Amino acid sequence: MGKNTGLGKGLRALFPDEAVVTSQEDEVLEVDLEKLVFYVKTNNVRPNPKQPRKTFDRNKLEELGASIKEHGIVQPLVVKPETKGYTIIAGERRWRAANMIGLKEVPVIVKDLPPEEVLEIAIIENVQRENLNSIEEAMAFEALMENFNLTQGEIGIRIGKSRTAIANTLRLLKLPKTIQEQLAQGQITSGHARAILILEDPEKMEAFANEIIEKGMSVREAENRIKKMQTEGLAKPLQKKKEDNSGYIIEIQDALEKKFETKVHLSSRGKKGKIEFVYSSLEELDRLLEQLGYEKTN
Repeated sequence: MGKNTGLGKGLRALFPDEAVVTSQEDEVLEVDLEKLVFYVKTNNVRPNPKQPRKTFDRNKLEELGASIKEHGIVQPLVVKPETKGYTIIAGERRWRAANMIGLKEVPVIVKDLPPEEVLEIAIIENVQRENLNSIEEAMAFEALMENFNLTQGEIGIRIGKSRTAIANTLRLLKLPKTIQEQLAQGQITSGHARAILILEDPEKMEAFANEIIEKGMSVREAENRIKKMQTEGLAKPLQKKKEDNSGYIIEIQDALEKKFETKVHLSSRGKKGKIEFVYSSLEELDRLLEQLGYEKTN
């Protein structure tokens, strides 16, 4: 029996060279590529250069490697076929751990996706699994905004976080690079970082970050230190916010976007205002109308 399965060039490109998919009649079997798992050589797989995760804890990789030795790779990597080999869409930690223990082959699911979708999946997969440190997460959110023109609210919908949480994380990118590295390495927490941001002046921020590390300050102690500095005129006092309903409006908008899984605009003027739902297709409009309790009449 020959190996000619009748696969077209486009379909065959999705299969590793060692995979031959035939039936007894030497015809192509119908397969769901997104569920089909192949084993490919570990050195034929490479990491995604735009992967949002930049740091990998060696101890945790060793723990993962020990688990793989005992149980194997339970969840296959998701990869994109390239001219030579495959680029990882999801699963770089598993691939790194497999390399560390000298695993010759890794299980993969192949998806032929455009570059922008590869990046979006890589970012969202890491954020949803909470595998990123605060700075990597902030950079991931920034990448989603810059590459896909997403708003903070739209990012929140995709990963299940509030707009406020997204905004607070993005603020961390205003820190000096040295403090961002300290945060990424776990020397300070995001709570410490938010307290440091109040100082605004880069030199003062760096000095205070070092003081937090040297003295082992808790977040509460750091916040109290900032308040004292403000009292002494060494830090800019917080501006009093105008008494308005903007916080309430944002909270309601976030809740509606999460409930209806679409962009929502709320605007108010005094006691009056309006709510706008955004949809991108008639199918999405039908879904929204159904959720709102609207019944079509024929």
